[in-house]
Amino acid sequence: MNNIQNVRLVFLILDFLASLGIILSYLFQAPKASGLGAISGSATIFKSRKPIDAFLDRVIQISGVIFAISTLILAILRPV
Repeated sequence: MNNIQNVRLVFLILDFLASLGIILSYLFQAPKASGLGAISGSATIFKSRKPIDAFLDRVIQISGVIFAISTLILAILRPV
């Protein structure tokens, strides 16, 4: 019984860290819209993405997969 509680604790921590990774990566990304600059067309000059944004997108994807799997395992191991 104690072993299952330890496994649940590990997946709970993993779930928390994955959700934190999703939230922080999303908040640190540069805004995709250019606000009022889009009206005059000045936003269409540079369409390339910064490498940090591509990295943060990848972190969000990996964290999302880890979050989904750990949440599913936590649902399976829930206390009865």
